Amino acid sequence: MLGPAIAGAIGLGTCVAFGIVNPEGGPTICPFRAATGLYCPGCGATRMMHQLMIGDVGRAFRLNPLAFLFVPLMAWWCFAGLTAMLGGPRWATPTFTARQTWLLAGVVLAFWILRNIPTSPFTLLAPG
Repeated sequence: MLGPAIAGAIGLGTCVAFGIVNPEGGPTICPFRAATGLYCPGCGATRMMHQLMIGDVGRAFRLNPLAFLFVPLMAWWCFAGLTAMLGGPRWATPTFTARQTWLLAGVVLAFWILRNIPTSPFTLLAPG
């Protein structure tokens, strides 16, 4: 059970780091945003994670609603992958069919486009 313990410690450490370090007001770390001035699908995700770790779920959702919805899935994938990589048990992780993958890619692309339209209600998708 050393693999899951180490993976859990890494996950806990990551959560603590997101809770302690406030990225608000820091430099733009998104190369797409820095180059174009537009939001990528991940813009606001770092600030979203910080808000989740300090308990402001509403603000976290407003910063990146798409990433917010995928947090549980991403956390499970990371934990299960780290556990397996560290020699622990192999746990089932969700898999997607080719059609589901294309559908997800379409959702991400639509989110990317819609969050950059500078009129209401699309401005609600931009990290604020």
